[in-house]
Amino acid sequence: MSSLRTFVRPLALALAFAFATAPLAASAEEKGKAPKVEKVDKKKHGQGEFPIDSARFDEKVEAKIKHAREQMESLLAAHPLPESMKAQIRKDFEAGAAAIRAAAKEAGKDGKVTRDEAKDVKKLARDLKKTAQEKYGKEARRDGKKRERREKRAS
Repeated sequence: MSSLRTFVRPLALALAFAFATAPLAASAEEKGKAPKVEKVDKKKHGQGEFPIDSARFDEKVEAKIKHAREQMESLLAAHPLPESMKAQIRKDFEAGAAAIRAAAKEAGKDGKVTRDEAKDVKKLARDLKKTAQEKYGKEARRDGKKRERREKRAS
């Protein structure tokens, strides 16, 4: 029994040291310097590339209008609305898109669009979206249903 102990103890110590020093030896290997990551200058972050050419700005406006139209169509397909209301929503969307296009043309009439002119176009788009949400949103539909119920009860 004692001969087995004399054999197992040194073996256990050797294995413990081997497993403890293996990660240290691996981390001590000479590694090359990691490439330096260039940080974004905080002063220039999010400022975009202004002034921008009016043609490029018009392309961006058209892309955003196209994306908004796709979103609108997917929402109209997902909700059971009467066709007359869907037609009115599409008509209002096209009128808003025409207003945004006109504002973009006005902003780019000198060939360049500045940051302030782009902000004005963006503000117009947000205002049009907000009015459409107020007119056709969930709360507006709910108020219309309540009004219909009150009229039915009154008659």
